[in-house]
Amino acid sequence: RLKEEKRNIANGNPGDIDFQRLIKEFRHNKMGLEQPHIENTHKICVALRKRPVSAKEIQKKDHDSVSIFNPQVTVHNCKLKVDGITKYLDSTDFQFDLTFNESNTTEEVYVNTTRPLVPFVLERGRATVFAYGQTGSGKTYTMVGIQEQAVEDLFCMLKERNLDLKVHLSFFEIYGGKCQDLLNSRNRLDVREDGQGMVHIAGLEEFVANTSRELREMVQIGNS
Repeated sequence: RLKEEKRNIANGNPGDIDFQRLIKEFRHNKMGLEQPHIENTHKICVALRKRPVSAKEIQKKDHDSVSIFNPQVTVHNCKLKVDGITKYLDSTDFQFDLTFNESNTTEEVYVNTTRPLVPFVLERGRATVFAYGQTGSGKTYTMVGIQEQAVEDLFCMLKERNLDLKVHLSFFEIYGGKCQDLLNSRNRLDVREDGQGMVHIAGLEEFVANTSRELREMVQIGNS
């Protein structure tokens, strides 16, 4: 038992060894049930990406209590029975279109969630990709990787299809009730609605990117 506990700590997964054994057994029983990731073709795709246990959580001796078996995620609530001694898992399942564990790369997330949108946009479609989650959950890390790969694919497809299209970029932020232009010195902007119910951002600058490098640099400026 002591050796197992030390091994868990060395692997960055400290915490109650009995609960960890229960979670390990749960995952073992689920092996083979995970579905392969399939490129999204739906109009709306909701995907979940699990992050690794953080250094702060390791210091607090928190353990990994989330299991991913695409397209399902299971959250394990570790509890004691009424005797105050016997430990058990109260597990809750959630279903998504796609789920990714901590070993899946950002490229895998991009290929299966976002890449199908690039040709759709080149056919004059409108697409939106956004990340939602608590602070420190990996939103920026994931979105920066997705942006970089989308930029490359966008210009590659423009060249392959010999399309006479230009890439325009605007970059703004809405935070705390304020709208700012991230490519123009964070100037304050006004969000307005016209008579047809269409939303317009007055004063938002728009730039043309002629190469993938130019577009990447603009995105980096906006993210900084």
